[in-house]
Amino acid sequence: MKPVANSSPSAVAPESKPARPRRSPYRRAPGRPPTHGAAMLTRTLRGVPLDTIDQRSQVGVALRRVRDDLTHQIGEPTAAERILIEEVAKARVIAEAVGQYILRQESLVRADDPGELLPVVLQHSGLVANLTRMLHLLGLRRHQKAKTLHDFIAARQP
Repeated sequence: MKPVANSSPSAVAPESKPARPRRSPYRRAPGRPPTHGAAMLTRTLRGVPLDTIDQRSQVGVALRRVRDDLTHQIGEPTAAERILIEEVAKARVIAEAVGQYILRQESLVRADDPGELLPVVLQHSGLVANLTRMLHLLGLRRHQKAKTLHDFIAARQP
């Protein structure tokens, strides 16, 4: 009968391959914590239904205010507009939090490379651009209610 396993340990190669070079010198190694909360806040809020956020917290109050303001601006939103309003509210809160973080920084330029901005500044720019696109989809101006001829004539008379 043949033995199932070797009783002696296997020999390890005397030299192992060198570590693969990093794709970018500015990327963090896996497992290192982020230096800012933009990505973490985005990742967290993406998976959290808005109903589970306490409406009394600062985030809950900010979400409610943005949602109410946009609903008031649009009037009676359609189902698609309600979805966009929810996403705009989340994007607005995230962009504001990242903007506040940026304003607390002493410098917006990397210490090791003076000509390059911090990655959080670029992320904030992307967040604001995404928010702008969603607001354009909703329409930035107040939607006018359709006036009847009687209302139009009544408004013109002194």
